[in-house]
Amino acid sequence: MSRHPRPTVRFAAALALLSMTTPTPADELDAPGKHVHGEVTINIALEGRKLLFEIEAPADQALGFERSPRDDRERAAVKAVDDWFRSGRAMLGVPRAAGCRLVEARFTPPKLGSGHADYGGRYLFDCAAPQALEWVEVWALRRLQGVEEAVVNLITPAGQRQETLRDRAARISLR
Repeated sequence: MSRHPRPTVRFAAALALLSMTTPTPADELDAPGKHVHGEVTINIALEGRKLLFEIEAPADQALGFERSPRDDRERAAVKAVDDWFRSGRAMLGVPRAAGCRLVEARFTPPKLGSGHADYGGRYLFDCAAPQALEWVEVWALRRLQGVEEAVVNLITPAGQRQETLRDRAARISLR
């Protein structure tokens, strides 16, 4: 028996849709006007027990710069942010009663020094009691700096919608 159950067809379709709407950092470099300082893109999909969270953020919002690090302090900052994105910890808050645990974390490091640079993370959670998932809080916004707005794309059993967050502690309803 696999530790990670296969997603349903509908969830796979939701993942495919999210993948199409969220460019990778390399795509952003090829698409002028996509990279916006102060703006973060978040995708959230819920299907059955699976909760997917994706985030794309300019390196400027994660580090305070997009160029190559110049000294030990900046190299340590890059390592700390890389480790945070790689781990997926403290990215998202959910009701404790939902029993969600991180089962997969994917991280796309930025290409610092190559012009615009973006951090990208994709995190899959297995939730033992998905009926308790009434909301999520994007804890990542608390750590990122200079975020003016976060565009959140949601796919849930209740439908699809987009919200714009301007509050770092905003709670998003999944109903």
